[in-house]
Amino acid sequence: MAEGRVRGAVYNVPMHEERREFQRLNLSPPIPGSLGTTAVSILEVGVLGARVHHAEPMDNSAADLRFSLEDEEIGLRCEVVRTTPGANAKYPDSGFESGLRFLAAMGESGDRLRNMLGELVTAELARRRAPAMEKLGPIIDGDNTVRGVDAAYLCYRFDGGAWQRRRVFLPEQPPIGFTVARAEDSQEMQRLCRIYQASDDEGRRLIRLFAELSVSDVLEIPPTVPS
Repeated sequence: MAEGRVRGAVYNVPMHEERREFQRLNLSPPIPGSLGTTAVSILEVGVLGARVHHAEPMDNSAADLRFSLEDEEIGLRCEVVRTTPGANAKYPDSGFESGLRFLAAMGESGDRLRNMLGELVTAELARRRAPAMEKLGPIIDGDNTVRGVDAAYLCYRFDGGAWQRRRVFLPEQPPIGFTVARAEDSQEMQRLCRIYQASDDEGRRLIRLFAELSVSDVLEIPPTVPS
């Protein structure tokens, strides 16, 4: 359904530190959309912001980003935090790239954004499925993982060849493992731990991003405003 979109995950801080920043996904091919009246291609997206390409300079520092995937319309109020020449700046018509910070999600767009990211990550994990995962069954049950049942965070840390689970007050992501917004342990979380063990570095990054979606849901990131 969303196959072919994900090219990888981008981190904002070194992996040895515990993180509260939310990751973004590089999209291939990009998703077309609009930022205000400007046509854009979304190169990278997460729950906090995006990176877009556009042919013409932008006049405003704030605008609404609108796009759709699988017939789901998504609208996000944005602040333009930086604009640079496009990646192929040596060519005269390569356009510009802008970094966006999401200020609010309009209507149901926050949930739709999380669902979209969950589908993209799930499709990529299925594509990257290693032989060691074959006996684990379906890759991830998105409905059971993306949605946290309340605001209690659980940190799953893989240390010394064994998993340690503990409640935490802050949804920080450990260097090896992941943190989710779940009040109780479940078979789904145990299976996610096994999938994490069987994954390569990029697969583990994708699992962390998947876990972060439940955290962003509880924290209401981005906040919701009427459409």
